[in-house]
Amino acid sequence: MNDSYDLTLVFASYCVAVIASFAAIYFSGRVRSLKSGFKSFSFFAGALCLGGGIWSMHFVGMSAYHTNFEMTFDVTWTVFSFVVALIASGLGLWVITLEKVSLFQLAGSALLVGMGVFAMHYSGMIAMQMSPGIIYNIPLVILSGIIAVAASFAALLICRNIELVPVKYSLLARLSAALIMGIAVCGMHYTGMSAVTFLVGAICSAENTLRGNWMGVPTAVASSVFLLLLVYIAYQDYRAIERSKREQEARDAAVMKSAFIDASSGLPNRSSLEKHLERLLVEKAGQPSSAFDIIYVELSDYRTIVRTKGEETAQNFAKQFARILERSIPENTFLARYNTNGFVAVLPESGLASLKQSARILSEKLLQTSAGKIANIHVRFGLGYSQYPQSGTLPKMLIRQAQVIKLRQQPTLQKTPEESLA
Repeated sequence: MNDSYDLTLVFASYCVAVIASFAAIYFSGRVRSLKSGFKSFSFFAGALCLGGGIWSMHFVGMSAYHTNFEMTFDVTWTVFSFVVALIASGLGLWVITLEKVSLFQLAGSALLVGMGVFAMHYSGMIAMQMSPGIIYNIPLVILSGIIAVAASFAALLICRNIELVPVKYSLLARLSAALIMGIAVCGMHYTGMSAVTFLVGAICSAENTLRGNWMGVPTAVASSVFLLLLVYIAYQDYRAIERSKREQEARDAAVMKSAFIDASSGLPNRSSLEKHLERLLVEKAGQPSSAFDIIYVELSDYRTIVRTKGEETAQNFAKQFARILERSIPENTFLARYNTNGFVAVLPESGLASLKQSARILSEKLLQTSAGKIANIHVRFGLGYSQYPQSGTLPKMLIRQAQVIKLRQQPTLQKTPEESLA
């Protein structure tokens, strides 16, 4: 008999298989990640996508096959082939949702699923009810079965491990997997079709009620629209997941900020300072000649301001002082609010003489910038300093040494910074 393939419908059958595979891969992953609610929908949607996609691909592929007789199909066998495809897909999806699956169990499941796909294909062929009957090339039939099992194993393995792919490559990985699965599904179908021989004069049963071209382009279009609808649902779900992830990240960032950032001044807090010093000590541990300096700045009248003008005024005073302090210290200096009235600056090591000079310069800059007052309150502060490793080798020891005030600025007294040096 003269036969050939409509390449447009062959390509359409491949597209149906790819879309179905992509949707099935997505929903299978969602089944494992969800605990309830959307989980049942994802399970049935995944089974429907894969089973319906394989079934649709088969009949689109059949319509792509041009021969001397009109192809028609028996309703019962056609429906049966659809049910078999759903059961096989559902079984495969159920297996990959289990918490633990060994490679042996996965192979056994692939055998069952592959045989289900194999049964779907050949029950679809039986649905033609040919007279005289179809002749099959047994080696090619066996090969199509092997391809079905191998394709099922690949599909289960991909769906089981797709979530191990980094998030930024997940979409590309799913698309690549769907393209490969589409080739495997089509490979099984067209290998099975190559095993078929229609005898001269063979015709489909006159009792077949499914006839005409309804299983060609219309089936491809209808199944693709349905599958794309499920893909759209998956996309909306993905957007919701990403939105939820961003909101969670924002909440985590807020928690982290509250844990390591002073709410009033916006500077790193005591915990953040201690972690910074711990990191520095680890870095410097293997470098004997490496050192750093710490300058402690203490607002002298903070508690008096709290008592006389209230906590809000005192916090605003400290906040404005922190801004002045930020502008007065060298760039790339780590500055933290250590407590309510104390600030700590961590600088690269410069030697004791240079450190004393840096403290004097900072003191002068603070007074010049603030003009001696903030919000009509006199700025009184003291400075102390310490050096690693001379003053200590532990964060608390270094800070405690820096808290020994060596330089005081009191605008009410007419003294220069040098005269106030302890």
